Amino acid sequence: MTNNHEEIVTNQQIDSAQDADLISGLKAVGSKHQSKGTGGESVFSVINTPGNGKRTTISPNLISKIGSPAKVQVSVNDKGIAISSKLPDNDSSFTLRKTSSKAVIYSKELVDELTALFDLDFSGRSSISFYDVTYLTLDDAEVAFVPLRK
Repeated sequence: MTNNHEEIVTNQQIDSAQDADLISGLKAVGSKHQSKGTGGESVFSVINTPGNGKRTTISPNLISKIGSPAKVQVSVNDKGIAISSKLPDNDSSFTLRKTSSKAVIYSKELVDELTALFDLDFSGRSSISFYDVTYLTLDDAEVAFVPLRK
């Protein structure tokens, strides 16, 4: 059984004093939209959602600048994260999954490690984005360094 009554009611015009009374005294809400980012595209994001999993996303521009690899290696220091197709002293790599707007690394372990190392606080949010990147060449490989700590 469909509930057409609600649709009919919501599409009715106000034609009685009782209906007009329902909307009298309306005022705009006090809250305003606030962007959480800098307005630009993030280069790296850490996503930690209970329902949709843990993953990181990388901007297409960053991936392009490091040579558009199918897999990346990730290394960290006390300042941030290095991403490249080849990093020294690193034998592990992550497969990149391409979406329409980002490259994605689906790895619960990576998200957990970055969260612990950099004290990322997901209270009240499911993602944390980073906007700064420095590109350098290391052992003939292009490396993107994203500071995760200020």
